[in-house]
Amino acid sequence: MLNRIRVKEKSDELSDADRALLSQAVTQPQLCPTDVLHIFATNRQVDAHNSATLAQPHCHITTIDADDYKKDPRSVRMTQQDKPVKGARNELPDTLQVAEGARVMLTRNLDVSQGLVNGSFATLVRVVTFQQHVSSRVTKLGLKMDDETAGRNSSNRESGVHDNLVYIERAEENLKQKGVVHRQFPIKLAFACTIHMVQGMTRISAVVSLKHIFEPGMAYVAISRVTSLSGLHLLDMDESKIYANTEITAALENMRQVSLDDMMPLLHITQTLSRPDTLAIVHHNTEGLPSHVNDIKSHHELCLADVLCLTETHLQGSFVAESLHLQGYNMFKRNRHPSYTKFPQMASRSDGGVAVYVKDNIQVHEKQYVHNVTDLEFVALKVEAPMSALIAAVYRPPDYCMRSFLSNLSSLLDSLEILDCHPIIVCGDFNENLLTSASKPILELFQSRGCAQLITAATTEKNTLLDLIFISQQQRCLHSGVMKTYYSYHDPVYCVLSAESER
Repeated sequence: MLNRIRVKEKSDELSDADRALLSQAVTQPQLCPTDVLHIFATNRQVDAHNSATLAQPHCHITTIDADDYKKDPRSVRMTQQDKPVKGARNELPDTLQVAEGARVMLTRNLDVSQGLVNGSFATLVRVVTFQQHVSSRVTKLGLKMDDETAGRNSSNRESGVHDNLVYIERAEENLKQKGVVHRQFPIKLAFACTIHMVQGMTRISAVVSLKHIFEPGMAYVAISRVTSLSGLHLLDMDESKIYANTEITAALENMRQVSLDDMMPLLHITQTLSRPDTLAIVHHNTEGLPSHVNDIKSHHELCLADVLCLTETHLQGSFVAESLHLQGYNMFKRNRHPSYTKFPQMASRSDGGVAVYVKDNIQVHEKQYVHNVTDLEFVALKVEAPMSALIAAVYRPPDYCMRSFLSNLSSLLDSLEILDCHPIIVCGDFNENLLTSASKPILELFQSRGCAQLITAATTEKNTLLDLIFISQQQRCLHSGVMKTYYSYHDPVYCVLSAESER
C-alpha cells in the first residue's frame, strides 16, 4: 500500500483495497493514545497540541525565561535585560514552558559523538533550580533520552547522582537582532511534531492528522512513519491530501533498473563457491574495523569469503578484542605503527592498518617477516590447502610518496615471486584511480610483472576505482567484480579462483 501511495497522483483515486486498509486506522482525537507522537502538517497545529497536552496531566508547569544580555552603550559592558528578546522560530526560544514528565526534543547538537544531537527525543524527568534571593532559577534539566545509549559516557551526567539522566545547561547564541546574546535551554516540547521534522523517523505507533496538508508527498511521509498498520491512528482522513509530486513519479520511471546479479554477485554463484576446488577472496576498505565489525558480521556476502582482506582497520596494539574475531575464521593483522621505520610521521597516525581473515578449514602460513620489505602496510599469506596461492593485502595511504611506495611494493613482489607459488594475488586500496587519464605507476608496475588487474568498475561513492585485485595467472579467475555495502565510502571487491585453469 505504501508503495502505491508514494506514487499516487492527485487525480488518481485510492483503490478499494487501500481505502479499506486506511479506514481501519481512522479514529477520533479523544480515542487516540496520549503517550504516542502526534504528527501534524503545520507548526501552528503542533504548538497548539503541545500546549494543550502540557496543561492536562502536569500539575506544576515551569516557565523558563531566556537570559539575554546586551552591550550597554555607556559602560560598554554586557548587561542582562529585564525581559527576554523574542527571536526567530529557528532560534532558541525566549520563553519555555515545561514540566517534569513532558516529552521534549533537543534543538541543537550538544555532543554528536554521544548521540546528543538535534532532533533527539527525551522525557524531561528533573528540573534543577538554584534559589536566588526570593526567586529560583532553573540551572539544569535532567533528560531521560529515548535512545538509552545517548549520552551514556557523556560529561552531561550529574556528578554524584546515579539516575541515568543526561543533564543539559543553557546554550548560548547571538540573536539576529544585533548585540543580543541569548542563553536558553536547547529543547522544545515534543508531544507533537511536524511532518517535516519526522522524515526518516520510525515509530511503533503514531497519531497522524491529514488536516492542512499543503504539499505533495506529505501524507505519504506521515503515514509511513509507523512500522505497522496497527500502530497508525489516522485523523482527518481526506483522500485528496494523499498524492505525490509528478516530477518524482517521472524520475522514478526513468531510473535505471538494478540487476540483482550486480547488487549481490556472490549470492548468485553459491554453487561455484561451495566447490572444494575454488577460493573466494574479498577485499574491503572498512574505514575502521571496530566501528564496522558488526556490519561485516551481518553482511551476507562478506560471510561467503574464504579469505577476507580488510584495509584501514584502525587497530592499535597487539591485543585483539573478542568482538573483532569472526566465527569460523583465523585472523592475521599488521597495524600501521609497526609497519613504518623510516616514516615516523606516518607511523604515529592512528588510522591505516591491514587485517586478513581466513576460514579455519584453510591451511595458511603467514609470511610475517619478508626480506627487504619495510615501510609498507601489508599482510602476506601462503595458502597451502585446499589449493596453493600467495595472497597479500596492501594499503597505501593517499599521501604516501609514490616513489617510496613503489620501491617497497617492488620488494614485496620480489619476495613473493621467489617463493615460486602461483597464483599470486595482491589486493588492497592503492589510492590510484584507474578511471582517470592520469599516469598509473602502480598498475604499470604490476603489468610489468605479468599481473592482470581484475576490477573495472568504480569502487567508491565518488565513482573512483581505488580498490584493486592483481593476479599473476588471470586464467585461474572464474569470477570477479564489485560488491555493495551500506556503511563505507568503499565497496568491497572480489575474485573467485579455481585450483586449475578453466579457460
